[in-house]
Amino acid sequence: MKRKRIVVCAVAVVVIVAGLVWIAQRFEVEKEEKKTGPVPQVQIAKVERKTINEKVIVYGSVVAQPGKTHSVSIAFETRVRHILVAPGQFVQENDPLIEIELSPGAQVQFQQAKNAAEAARKELKQTQERFNLKLATNQDLSAAEKTARDAEAQLTALQRAGAGGDNRIHSGISGVIAKVDAQDGQIVPPGGPLVEIVAENEIEVKLGVEAEDLTAAQEGAPITIVAMNDPTAAKVQGTVRLVTRRIDPTTRLVDVYVALPEGTKLLLDGYVRGELERTEKNALVVPRSAVLPNESREFEVFTMANNRAVKHTVKIGAENPQEMQVIADDLHPGDSVVTVGNYELEDGMAVEVKK
Repeated sequence: MKRKRIVVCAVAVVVIVAGLVWIAQRFEVEKEEKKTGPVPQVQIAKVERKTINEKVIVYGSVVAQPGKTHSVSIAFETRVRHILVAPGQFVQENDPLIEIELSPGAQVQFQQAKNAAEAARKELKQTQERFNLKLATNQDLSAAEKTARDAEAQLTALQRAGAGGDNRIHSGISGVIAKVDAQDGQIVPPGGPLVEIVAENEIEVKLGVEAEDLTAAQEGAPITIVAMNDPTAAKVQGTVRLVTRRIDPTTRLVDVYVALPEGTKLLLDGYVRGELERTEKNALVVPRSAVLPNESREFEVFTMANNRAVKHTVKIGAENPQEMQVIADDLHPGDSVVTVGNYELEDGMAVEVKK
C-alpha cells in the first residue's frame, strides 16, 4: 500500500513538472511573438540604371533687355503741357508721346539764339560789302563768317531739338511705354528723361532659378513660358539667352534671361512661369514610393537581403511623378528595393515578399 502511494506521488510530480515546463515554453514563445510581432509583408522593385527626365518649374517676369530701354529727352529746358501716353501702352513709330513748350528760361535762350543768328548774318553781309570795297581785310571777313556759322549752329541745334517747332514729341520706334518720367506742368531740365520706351523686339523674360537646377538652364536650351495672369494665353517657346554667374542677394536665386520669338505679346512686367526639361543619364532610379523622408530631413530607402530589411540613406537627384534618382554608394542596379510596406520597416527587420 505504501509502495503504491509512492508510485502515484511520483507520477503526479512528473505530470506537474511536465505541465510547468510546457507552460514555461509556451510563455516564452508568446513573449517572443509579442516582441517581434508578425513578419511584415512588402512589395519590391528593382533598382535600375537609366535616363530620367524631370520638369523644372521656375518663375519670373517680363522685362526689357538690359540696356535696351530708349529714353526720350530734350536738349533744352522744357515745361510739360500734357502727357499723351501711359505706362504699358503700345505705340507705333511717329505716334505723339507728350506735348511740351519752352520753359521761361529756354524761351529767353531761344530768342537770344535767334537774335544772335540774325545779328551775325547782318554783320557778315556788311563785312562782305566792306571787303568788296577794300574797306575790310580777309581777317575781318573770316571773323564775321565764323561768328555767323556759330550763331546759326546754335540756333539750328535748338530747332532740331524741338524749340520753336511742333510742340509734340513723337516716338522714334514701335514699342511699349515702360515708364513716364514727367507729369503735366513739370519743368524738365535739359536732357532730363520724359518717357522710356522698350522696342517690341527687345522684350525678354527674367527668371529666378535654384542653383541646383542650373543643369537644366543651359544657354541655348529650349524653355516654355506661360503667362500667369492670363490662363487662356498660349504658351510661348523661348530659348535661354543668358545664365548669370551670381546668386541674387535678395531672392537667393540665379538670374536667367530668356529670348522670346518675334511677335510675342507678353505684357511688360507680367508674372510668368518657365518650364525646363532636365535630363540625367546613367542614373540610379527607383519608384517614387520607395523613397522616404526621415526625421533628420534626409531620405532613405530599404532593400531586401536574405529576407531582412537593409536601410540606405540617399540623396535625391532628378525626379518626376513616377520615379526618382537616388545617389548612394551602397545601392547598385538590380537591388530589390521595397516600394510598399516600407513605412513600418526598421534596419535588420525580417520581411516577407507579398505574393
